[in-house]
Amino acid sequence: MDINIVDILFHVPASLEKQERSDIERDLQGCDGVLSAHFVPDRPHMLEVAYNPMTINTGTLREHLNERGLKVSMAGL
Repeated sequence: MDINIVDILFHVPASLEKQERSDIERDLQGCDGVLSAHFVPDRPHMLEVAYNPMTINTGTLREHLNERGLKVSMAGL
């Protein structure tokens, strides 16, 4: 079975606490179609998400972040 994998980079506020970043990673990884979600080491404002675009899309990922009150911008990888 072929699975498409897309990476997206979200720019989030750098002021997030370590626990907040950990919670975001865990929450996104629990979404159907998300293969991984992690903050880039040494760049606490960059969140990389790998996902299957047949299951979830960037709009839904962004909504999850916005529901946390985060204003984010996206950049493709």
